[in-house]
Amino acid sequence: MFVKKIPVFLFIMVLVASLFWCRSARAFFPSDEAIDDTMYQKYGALTSYEALITFPSEPGTSLRIKRGDDRWQQTFVSNAYGNGTVTAKSIGQYFKTSAECPVNADLPVSPLQFWVSDDPTSDWKSLGMTNSTRSYGFNDGLPVFVFGAESTDDSSPQIRLDNENFGPLKITLGAGRSISFGTYTKFAGFMLPHTGVIAVGEDSAEFKIEWLGVRQKIAPAVFSAAALKNESSCGIPSSSVLELLKKCLRIKP
Repeated sequence: MFVKKIPVFLFIMVLVASLFWCRSARAFFPSDEAIDDTMYQKYGALTSYEALITFPSEPGTSLRIKRGDDRWQQTFVSNAYGNGTVTAKSIGQYFKTSAECPVNADLPVSPLQFWVSDDPTSDWKSLGMTNSTRSYGFNDGLPVFVFGAESTDDSSPQIRLDNENFGPLKITLGAGRSISFGTYTKFAGFMLPHTGVIAVGEDSAEFKIEWLGVRQKIAPAVFSAAALKNESSCGIPSSSVLELLKKCLRIKP
């Protein structure tokens, strides 16, 4: 009789230990302040950069992003359909576009602004993520902190951070809309992503990031709305990648 009860006893002990571990794990999930501090330690010195994003599915399409302090400029170039090269530009601050060329280009916010933002937890909450829900989980087999959702929830606004280096791995902006970053390697002292995927529902596009420089001095004129308005060679690109970026990174006012 005693022998038969041993498996039940062991099961109960394992269950109690598991519940205790889960409660402890939640208790030790980093606070907003701890996350902000860690992100600042990892990326706070990355005040400027220049990167070129290309898309294997559209070899003629590229997105060059310049970032200086809290402002960004992006130049979208496309000759994907053999109709000649078309260029569109925009500048902005944080998650807001302040000017673009042409004026009706309707370009989305810089995708790298979602990767590392200026005021992490505050910015994430502005994107609809709640700091009242956080959990531990996995992202493509890697253990992660999930800010804004339970680990089994892949549709609510959330960000998944590598639990060792706090590198952002996936940002979900709503059901079916996400941008992922991967292939982290060290560049100029920072752990930076070199690949990624944008996804909207069943549609997705891979991208590659070439870091052209970090912590460079960028002239203020690069982020000038007046200078952008004087551009004369802008057009509206015809690109499926651009349309996907618009759908994925659209931020509601």
